[in-house]
Amino acid sequence: MNEYFLFLFTTLLIALTPGADTVLVTKNTLSQGRRAGLKTVAGVCTGIIIHELLAILGLSAIIASSVLLFNIVKYVGVAFLIFMGLSILLSKKYYNTNNITNSENQKFETPSFFQGLLSNVLNPKAIIFFIFFIPQFIKPSENISLQMFLLGVTPVLITLIWLAIYVNLIGYIRKWFNKPTFQSIFQRITGFVLITLALKLAFEKGQ
Repeated sequence: MNEYFLFLFTTLLIALTPGADTVLVTKNTLSQGRRAGLKTVAGVCTGIIIHELLAILGLSAIIASSVLLFNIVKYVGVAFLIFMGLSILLSKKYYNTNNITNSENQKFETPSFFQGLLSNVLNPKAIIFFIFFIPQFIKPSENISLQMFLLGVTPVLITLIWLAIYVNLIGYIRKWFNKPTFQSIFQRITGFVLITLALKLAFEKGQ
């Protein structure tokens, strides 16, 4: 049980550490509202589930053991982040959150889930996490299936709870987001952060 609490604490720290997922959740919540933010969170959590399934099926191990496959995942993820960053930087369209109708909200929110999903699925660090970190907390002498279930559900629940709380917290500052000056500055910061994360990922040493 002590090992599980250590895993729980470490997973919580990882979830609290800002990354590309957090940037996208922030952007979508401020520009499109809590619903879009929560859809992005759902996409991120779905990505975590996909990584866990891949790890269980052994596909992640194959990717992690192949420099070519690992780099393909890595650079597709880099390209996605750069694309998102440039799209935000080049966008001159601002959203007035007080004047968006429900139908417009649905139109704006459509890509939110997939942004969160791709941001997580195309992150090679997640592959490493599930392949090399989780197994350290599994005891061969105990029920393997139960341990895998607990260690698999924990990151999803922690990420879901934390990002849902985060979405609701930043949802309260949306009234300031209607100001064009704030929107312009925020879009540029978001774009630069995503591109910086992409470059950091691109130049990190792999295996």
